[in-house]
Amino acid sequence: MRKITDRFVTGFFVLVFGILWYCTKCIVKPYQYKIISYDVFGNQINIDGIRTNFKTAKVAHNYIIEYKNRFSHYDFSLSTENPVIKRNKLFTILKKD
Repeated sequence: MRKITDRFVTGFFVLVFGILWYCTKCIVKPYQYKIISYDVFGNQINIDGIRTNFKTAKVAHNYIIEYKNRFSHYDFSLSTENPVIKRNKLFTILKKD
């Protein structure tokens, strides 16, 4: 009886974790961060000599702080580019009512 219970509990957890993995594998994090600079009037401009493309948000945020100290007359914001998210085919099949 104990072996049957152990197999049932193990199978239950494998099934639950498999479903959770399948549902969360379509979550996509942004892979590129971009700094956008604005002048005093709010117009988007390009400043020569500043780095604008980054792979991590933390580094981009640190550069924004540095650029705000160097170029006090400009405003900087962080922009992300998200890749196309592929939908799970199982959910589209189940939603066809």
